Amino acid sequence: MVGKLQFEDIYCPISENLNLVEKELKKTFEDLSTNYLQGIIGYFFKVPGKRLRPTLALLSAGVLDNKLPESTNDQIVKFATGLELMHSASLIHDDVLDNDMVRRGQKALNEIYGNKIAVLAGDVVYSLAFSTLSSSLPKEFKQTIVELTENMCASEVIQAENMLPTREVYLDIIKGKTALFMSVSCSIAAALAGATKEQVSSIEEYGLNLGMAYQIMDDCMDKDIYAELNISSQDAKLYGDKAISSLKTFEDSSYKTSLINLVNFILSLSHAKVSSS
Repeated sequence: MVGKLQFEDIYCPISENLNLVEKELKKTFEDLSTNYLQGIIGYFFKVPGKRLRPTLALLSAGVLDNKLPESTNDQIVKFATGLELMHSASLIHDDVLDNDMVRRGQKALNEIYGNKIAVLAGDVVYSLAFSTLSSSLPKEFKQTIVELTENMCASEVIQAENMLPTREVYLDIIKGKTALFMSVSCSIAAALAGATKEQVSSIEEYGLNLGMAYQIMDDCMDKDIYAELNISSQDAKLYGDKAISSLKTFEDSSYKTSLINLVNFILSLSHAKVSSS
């Protein structure tokens, strides 16, 4: 039953590659130039999140081809690592902007080191992310990452300027700051795995709708303001249904099952579980 599904169950088809992502992450911050910086960044990664974006990338590649050449698999693992670094950098900055003092059950970097060090640490993690993504992606995808970053930042600015957004503005904000990131995680990984244009479009739609459902669930459980916009978990379910529908292009497999289960898992999450991702 969906209610008993654990996030670890979703990992099953990609467990080996997720372990490789963890090794890449550790290697990335251990290669930093100073022990002090290694300690700061290492502390942030001490408690892992759900690794949702790497999971999306690895599942999206696997749903296309579960027997990729080693070189292609290594490329996708590195891409997935870059995604997690990029997400982590945004979380470090978000904690400063929102004055949050706890992240994943431990003190946030800004609580320990202050805002200035935390912002600079976030900048370092962004640089690591862009370096990792640049080295793993063909030229045609690099502009996509640049545009994604611009959209994420622009959406955060719009959110800061609209404390009482309309429903339309709210949906645009969460699309830019969350859903596009998940969509790009899926589409680039699928393309690297040899997807056709139709398949890329389908998995891109999956990621976008999953991201909308994810952020709506998170916000509905945290911010009463959205009741005024007539935003509810039912909206999340509608986006979740669209995400699952977009997978009909792909043959049945354990990867496709995990992508479907991921939607259902997100729709069933408590706020505490959602916010740990």
